[in-house]
Amino acid sequence: MRWGFPMAAAKKKNYFSGAHKGGTAGAGRRESLLELAREHQDALVAAGLPAQVLEDLENALRGIAAGGQPGAAAQVLIRDLQREVGEIQAAVRKEFPGNTAFQSVFKADAPVPAGSRELLALGRLVAREAPDYSANLIKYAINAATVKHLSYLCDQLEKELGGADPGSAAKAAEEQIRAAAARAFEGRPELGAFQSRP
Repeated sequence: MRWGFPMAAAKKKNYFSGAHKGGTAGAGRRESLLELAREHQDALVAAGLPAQVLEDLENALRGIAAGGQPGAAAQVLIRDLQREVGEIQAAVRKEFPGNTAFQSVFKADAPVPAGSRELLALGRLVAREAPDYSANLIKYAINAATVKHLSYLCDQLEKELGGADPGSAAKAAEEQIRAAAARAFEGRPELGAFQSRP
């Protein structure tokens, strides 16, 4: 079992470059709103917009642009997560042979899913349940560090996939940006640029 963090993610692709804007009109408007928000980030943050919202929107747009197909960085994380989950499931099968009730807690009686979102859900489940069985699993080198690493992989994969629901995440981020713009630019011409992006 690996204890280190996965190798550095592939160089971040600029999904908002002119070359990538050939998608749907909705996607183009969202990308334009993100670019506009980046230009006015200081004013928006001063008006109460959490800086994280811009990154949330960027991640959501990346997930939408991928159309459910994981990129290179996500594929590395998927492989790492499959390996970690598979090793924990194997330990559960060894520790509780023939006990389907215990195995089912970790879904150890089923194969590790290939789908990225199904795998993410399983990784979260295993990370949540593992501490309750730590006394049984420690002999298999499954400890608090293992669970922490598993949670880290899940967090990184979810980020690469654009969040649990990229469409809803993008909409929520857009609403926060527009609300902050309304506060920051009330009565000023800059506000029109934010409002003209439905």
